[in-house]
Amino acid sequence: MKVGDLVIRKRGGEAIWQRQAAWEQRKELGTGMILSKQMSGEPAHPCLTVYYTKVGKSWDIAESYMEVVSETVDG
Repeated sequence: MKVGDLVIRKRGGEAIWQRQAAWEQRKELGTGMILSKQMSGEPAHPCLTVYYTKVGKSWDIAESYMEVVSETVDG
């Protein structure tokens, strides 16, 4: 994953609440564009700042929760 890629929340999760949260985020937010990548959290882990045009807002989320829909082309 890199800045500029279009991403969406992965489906699934082990717990019911994780599957429900993923479903709700996919429905309400749709796809988003990665604005930045950083390490954050305790313990530190790869995170993304994603902008969602559908709602006009950005959020930080663990990279492991996201999947690429469309990659940017370098060059």
